[in-house]
Amino acid sequence: MLAARASSKLILKFSNSCAPGVSPCFISHFSIVALALLWATLSTEELPCELPGNLLGELNYLGTHSAHLNVLADLNQGLFDSTGKVGATRPFPTLGYIEYQLPVGMGKYNGLEAGLERRFRNGLGMRLAYTYSRSMDNTPQELESNSGSAPDGRDYRSWFGPSDFDSPHRLAISYIYELPFGRNRKVVNSGALSYIVGGFKTSGVYTFASGRPFTVSSGGSIASTLDVFGAVAATPNRIGTPTIVGDVDCWYYVAKNSSCGALQPNLTDAYQLQNPGFLGNVGRNTLRGPHTNVLDSALMRDFPIRESLGMQFRWEVFNLTNTVQFGQPSNNFSSSSAGKITSLAGDPRVMQFALRLAF
Repeated sequence: MLAARASSKLILKFSNSCAPGVSPCFISHFSIVALALLWATLSTEELPCELPGNLLGELNYLGTHSAHLNVLADLNQGLFDSTGKVGATRPFPTLGYIEYQLPVGMGKYNGLEAGLERRFRNGLGMRLAYTYSRSMDNTPQELESNSGSAPDGRDYRSWFGPSDFDSPHRLAISYIYELPFGRNRKVVNSGALSYIVGGFKTSGVYTFASGRPFTVSSGGSIASTLDVFGAVAATPNRIGTPTIVGDVDCWYYVAKNSSCGALQPNLTDAYQLQNPGFLGNVGRNTLRGPHTNVLDSALMRDFPIRESLGMQFRWEVFNLTNTVQFGQPSNNFSSSSAGKITSLAGDPRVMQFALRLAF
């Protein structure tokens, strides 16, 4: 299946903050928004294949290509020379920041999806879904925590790399199981005890996902030398092979981080800060943060009242194993806290109880 769609729109925005009677007058904000979208999707869908053991298997491929995606740039950013040094003079010296939204973004996604399902039988149903994929683009998501704008706003091709949301491996396993106790079950199916222990079932979902990528930054001080209005990201120079230490106090090795020296005393920095006003050679989203590893589970009991009326008690536990879901590490290479993780990407164990009336 192949699908494509295109649209385009051009919007100009102009504003100033000049006081009446004041001269000269400086433009405080000038915004050009150019929109043009084109995307295509190619997918192959296979009908489920019946396998022995009451199993169904499927294998699918999904690919997309996107072009003319919108990116933000400062049209008044200084020009870079062949050495990667930004010019001291802005193209429009009397103007301030000029926000320019232009359709030079592009992206592509390729994914292989595999599924295995055990149809509900004898009180047990299960499904396994695995996706191996890669998403690449040069278009950070606006209004989201992202990798930032390209260091050179006129060269977004150099900002092509893994998408901010890219997760190469994702596995989800879900199940529902009716406990074999009570009326119409295999065990304790008669007598008073069948009413006490009967009607229970459990379900759960286990999820694993690769860590999301992040961009190593040179810090805001150097970024402001590339664009005086702070509208771009700055990355350092790579001088070695980056090492993922994998510790909450030192996710990737940075010599300034004292915890890294204690954990890996024989390593040296893989990055070096460039001189102010120069571009670094590190690309976008070159390292990955912690992965997702969580199990949610529930225990339910049905209380039939009559044929068309029943009540269900639910005990639901999110993150049953209370596994810590770490956030992204600090990506500011110029800071002594670079590589440290100080946030969480998910909640600790949470329980909730509920009564559900079905009629």
